[in-house]
Amino acid sequence: MTTDLDDDTSVVRRESSTTLAANEGALEAPLRRESGDGHHRGQNGTVVGFALLGALAFVAGLAIPDGRAVLFAIAGIGGVAAVLAYGLEPERTVEARDATRVYETSAANLARLVETVDGTADRRYAPVSGSDPDGVRLVVPLADPPRGADPVAGDGGDADEPALSLEPVGAPFVAELERSLEDGLATEPERLAEQLTDALVHRFEFVSDAAPSVDAAEGRLEVAVADDAFGPVDRFDHPAVSTLACGLAVGLERPVEATVLEDRTSGGRLVTCRWEPAGGTDATDPNG
Repeated sequence: MTTDLDDDTSVVRRESSTTLAANEGALEAPLRRESGDGHHRGQNGTVVGFALLGALAFVAGLAIPDGRAVLFAIAGIGGVAAVLAYGLEPERTVEARDATRVYETSAANLARLVETVDGTADRRYAPVSGSDPDGVRLVVPLADPPRGADPVAGDGGDADEPALSLEPVGAPFVAELERSLEDGLATEPERLAEQLTDALVHRFEFVSDAAPSVDAAEGRLEVAVADDAFGPVDRFDHPAVSTLACGLAVGLERPVEATVLEDRTSGGRLVTCRWEPAGGTDATDPNG
């Protein structure tokens, strides 16, 4: 049975809406893809240019019988080039502010659901199908489960523990990261933490900086993060926290509990992930 986390792991204070708006504005530009509005205009101009070339060559072929074959061929090339240029045009971008609002809504709904069913403060990311990122579940134990509630044994929970079992936001990002690594995810905590924090900053750009501190013997990873792209990382299943915890759960093949505190040193956030160390007892078990 999973117990509630210590008092010092309570949810941190939320930032004000003014601070959040400022963070979103500052992060909006870096999160835009390189194919911005100006690039779209240039791409549209290329499409129009090829189409005009094809049309002019076709008209000229009708007016000049001697060169009709060549001009019609040029018209065909222009038409095909216009179609290809249009089909290869980059997808429209989604601004960071819009993505943040979508996540905010989902996180708020899930947090309200957890509160409604009397969920605890525990956030356990449990692998239920070996080292497959798609098999990780976010398990939230219930403090006072309703009558008839079924446990989630075999789905990331203890046999006598009724709980919510959800698909975490970070699982697809861990799967993408695993595919991009030549040797896959590491299985030792220090190297794995380095892979995950590097991906948060440079690959996914969820945060501007992530400084990891690993204590493998105690089964603990602490990561100081700054400038989170999706707002304060204490929100429910935040992408940065979820990716860290899911990655650890996959690489270490054991459940990982995640909490977020205010980092008094830097003024940012401190994400703490705990797991049962190799050859030890469960770090979250009060009787261990």
